[in-house]
Amino acid sequence: MSNLLPLPRIEAEALREKTATQSLDYLRLQLKDDTRAGAQRLLAKFERAVEREEKEKRRLESLWRHEREALGKGFHCVAGVDEAGRGPLAGPVVAAAVILAPDRLIPGVDDSKKIHAAKREELSAHIQGTAVAVGVGQASVQEIDELNIYRAAQLAMERAIAALEPKPDYLLTDAMPLPALKTLPQKPLVHGDALSLSIAAASIIAKVTRDRMMAELHRQYPVYGFEGHKGYGTEEHLKALEAHGPCPEHRLSFGPVMETLARKSPEGPFGYWKQKLSRAANLEELNRVGSQIKRLALDHLSEGQLEMLRGLFRTKRDGCQSEKA
Repeated sequence: MSNLLPLPRIEAEALREKTATQSLDYLRLQLKDDTRAGAQRLLAKFERAVEREEKEKRRLESLWRHEREALGKGFHCVAGVDEAGRGPLAGPVVAAAVILAPDRLIPGVDDSKKIHAAKREELSAHIQGTAVAVGVGQASVQEIDELNIYRAAQLAMERAIAALEPKPDYLLTDAMPLPALKTLPQKPLVHGDALSLSIAAASIIAKVTRDRMMAELHRQYPVYGFEGHKGYGTEEHLKALEAHGPCPEHRLSFGPVMETLARKSPEGPFGYWKQKLSRAANLEELNRVGSQIKRLALDHLSEGQLEMLRGLFRTKRDGCQSEKA
């Protein structure tokens, strides 16, 4: 047995093979007559690696079924689309669109929420380097406030898709249809980032891109802690918002931000909401402000102030209805 090669050397040679299965085949050949206990442990180690590789292959194939179905119908460029940042109180909403190559499915790709930050960064680089195409789009805080977050997320997705080259001929989206692209065949999937490999890849790109943006905003506005909470309404963020008021990257149409604005307004909450009602340009905007008052302002206003706002609302509503008629 003295002429047997050292096990670390055999393992290093095995690791030069391309796949876990090829490494295991090499080991079995080299260790077929090796009775050392370490040899058996080494074989077991590589057998577990093969099991993990096979399990990952099955998972990837399962996540590829919607893409495979579209490709089987004659489509050539199937893009997965997802967004990041619909819930935060600050920062843009970011979307990504990804076209993956059928013969280069990327191990480890999954719903971005299931992957820790360092692994997301690693996978994002891998996706960027191996995908057929990657597109990124965003909608600004101003667009979110003007349009509403749902429409802004759609806009970010549309921009991400427009950035793809080659252009997709089929879309897989995470539960969000895109009516503006109705000429492009699409399939919205509820929890799509857990059901489609392309959507999962898009979720990783969108999340990594937005996290980097929030880190940059942290450098511009360090008192809010954006680098840590990424703009979400954590206790730390709400305390900073109360202490410092909103910055230009806060979504003024979101409840906690709007409440802070009202409390910090020179005219107080009553003056703030009176001004918003007075400035409502049409019936839709007026109704939206009325709903905001019901949802956000009742605890901060007296009954007399509420009655005055109701009167202003009715006057404005009658005026808008007369103009419409």
